[in-house]
Amino acid sequence: MKKIFILSSLIFTISIIRLTDAAFKTIIKNEAESLVRTNEKYFLANESLNTYITKTDQEITLQQLKKELANESEYYLVLERKTRQAWLKVEDKVIREMDFTIWLSPELGERTYLPSGALQVLAKQESTNFYLPDFYYELLGDSSPKDSTLRTIKNAFGTYVLYLGENLMIHGPFHPDLPKDLFRHNGIIFNPEDLEVIYNSLKPKASVVFY
Repeated sequence: MKKIFILSSLIFTISIIRLTDAAFKTIIKNEAESLVRTNEKYFLANESLNTYITKTDQEITLQQLKKELANESEYYLVLERKTRQAWLKVEDKVIREMDFTIWLSPELGERTYLPSGALQVLAKQESTNFYLPDFYYELLGDSSPKDSTLRTIKNAFGTYVLYLGENLMIHGPFHPDLPKDLFRHNGIIFNPEDLEVIYNSLKPKASVVFY
């Protein structure tokens, strides 16, 4: 009898220990999950705050830029990224209102974007001939022409181009014979008439402002 009592007590004690252990594990698991949820909540709140601060800083910078450009005696270009509208200005006066489209190169991956703020015209080019490379003909299974004129696409990006840096160019509509997978840049595309006005108005180092 005594042995049975001891054995029963031992079994009972082990059961209590196991139940207690399971209860503690459940409590610890619940606490851990609660902490994870709390951390995620604070992380999202922090991300939201950082986004708000970044947007606020950008807005302040743009407002300051607007004030500075209001007295700009040279031509400058303003582009609204959301509406795809553009304005050629002197001081705060609109000289010409235009529309544009964009080409964002998939090859640039995460760097594919239109910036916020001001860039400068780094260089201008009249005539935008493009020479088809040897590997293009190899992909087609053809021989590369020895005569360079046979591999030249005249005004591939329109008659004019303005270089802004950061893989970004202002130019005209693409030539229909131009394979777009052969070049690596983001393009702001204006119709030929507007592009000619922009090209003749903006000097090197002129401001191009993105809102």
